Parts: sequence; C-alpha cells; structure tokens
Amino acid sequence: MQKETYVEEKIQKYSDMIYRIALTRCGTIENAEDVFQEVFLKYSEKTPKFENAEHEKAWFIRVAINLSKNVKKSAWNKKIVRLNENLEFNSKQEYDVFSAVCELPQNYRTVVYLLYYEGYKVREISKLMNRREGTIKIWLYRAREILKEKLEGGFEDE
Repeated sequence: MQKETYVEEKIQKYSDMIYRIALTRCGTIENAEDVFQEVFLKYSEKTPKFENAEHEKAWFIRVAINLSKNVKKSAWNKKIVRLNENLEFNSKQEYDVFSAVCELPQNYRTVVYLLYYEGYKVREISKLMNRREGTIKIWLYRAREILKEKLEGGFEDE
C-alpha cells in the first residue's frame, strides 16, 4: 500500500478522536486544529509499526496529549485571550455539560474524556497519561464531584 493511502486511512480512522482530545486539552479550535495537523504529520514522517490496533490507538492518544501540553506551555499561548467559540449543541443540557467539562482542570478534562467518550478503563488511562491508577481515580472522583456540583447547582454565576 502506498504511504499516502496508508496515512489517509489513519486520518479517517482517528481524526475525530484526535480532534476531540486536542480541543478538550487546548480549549480553542485553532490550537486543536494545529495539534490535529501535527499528530498526523508526525505519523506520516515516522510511520511507526504497531503490534495491534490498541497500541496504534494509544500512540495517537499519547502524541495528541503531548502535543497539546506543548501548545499550552508555549509563550505565545499564554498571551492569548480565549474567545467564546461558536459551537452548536442539540440541547441546553448538552451545552451545560460541555461548559462544565471545559471548566475542569486540564487533567480532569482528559480523564473524563478518555473514560466516558473513548471507553478506556482506569488502568489504560493511567498508562496513556503516565500516571498511577490511584492518581487517575482521584482525578475522576474530583472531576465528578465538580461536575455534580456545577450541574446540580446550575450556572448562577454566569
């Protein structure tokens, strides 16, 4: 198979997941798009070989997380003021949940996304994020408590 076709196949397979991880971690559409492009650029440059599909998926997630960290740490990013993105939601409840998740600290957002959206188990998340299982469990517990308080209490301060 030609290299371009192989890369296009991976883009089709992982593009939604990579974009969502990048958006969750970076917070802006522009930064998420940059991370998205860089993940697939790295893949096309290296074209790593994997033992199985799970290792491949884990590689894409790990690279997306690392590149998102780099974006968040950059001097340029620290000077940017986040604008309200014009995202569309099917219901007010969807918007409220999205808003509450976006307000979580970055590591909490990531574990919530990987657990609930990607379906990873705590053990797998700990390997992907290079953290102990106990740390992941604590982050999930704290994230759930914050979300519960925010969503049950409504958004009075906004």
